[in-house]
Amino acid sequence: MKAADGFTRLWPSVAVTAFFVAGTVLLTHAVRTQGLSMAYTLGLGVEAVVTLTLGRYLFDERLSTTQLIGLGLIVLGVGSVRLG
Repeated sequence: MKAADGFTRLWPSVAVTAFFVAGTVLLTHAVRTQGLSMAYTLGLGVEAVVTLTLGRYLFDERLSTTQLIGLGLIVLGVGSVRLG
């Protein structure tokens, strides 16, 4: 959304919308096959990791130590839900 500049630039706005729609479609499919609690938890965890990764490499955003620890906890939490 940063590149879309408040949805005032066409192609970045189209990309943001396409990613939201794709995420919704994938989460809907996951809920149908895995159940709500599993799919929603995994979906939110994956979203967080992908968002932080894209922000870091596309927009050169810096992650603090606290944010990196939080990211690690998200990954551990999602893994424990998936394996548990």
